[in-house]
Amino acid sequence: MRPRKKSADGFVCACATARHVARLLTQMYDESLRDVGIQAPQFALLMTIDTLGPASQAALGRRHALDKTTISRNLRLLERKGWIETAPGADRRQRRFTLTPGGRRRLAAAKPAWQKAQERLRAAMSEQEWDAMFRAFRAVAQAARGTASID
Repeated sequence: MRPRKKSADGFVCACATARHVARLLTQMYDESLRDVGIQAPQFALLMTIDTLGPASQAALGRRHALDKTTISRNLRLLERKGWIETAPGADRRQRRFTLTPGGRRRLAAAKPAWQKAQERLRAAMSEQEWDAMFRAFRAVAQAARGTASID
């Protein structure tokens, strides 16, 4: 095993570093999406519902690695904004979430702003760095899934 490099402050923590990067990325995407009236986490959920079609709370939570409380709070917010609605699931206990016409319009309006944020980030990185970032994200997610569970 090779020796670990120390950070400037002597504190090396994968969790703290990942959270820091996630906050910076969220701030950058939020800035791009601000004029459209949507935030990055809301955009991500709408995109997932649009891609998956009617989706259960559990499926959305797993897809975004969000616990039950966090996904519930986010889905309620999207419902209050009129961007999603519930549809019956396979049985009466299950609810599925779908985009409303207003949610589809909001998502369509937000996609160019999201694309601008993507291009801004991508322009600041080489093709190799961009590809390596996604490989590293997948490896970290797989390693973390092996050691922690998301309710």
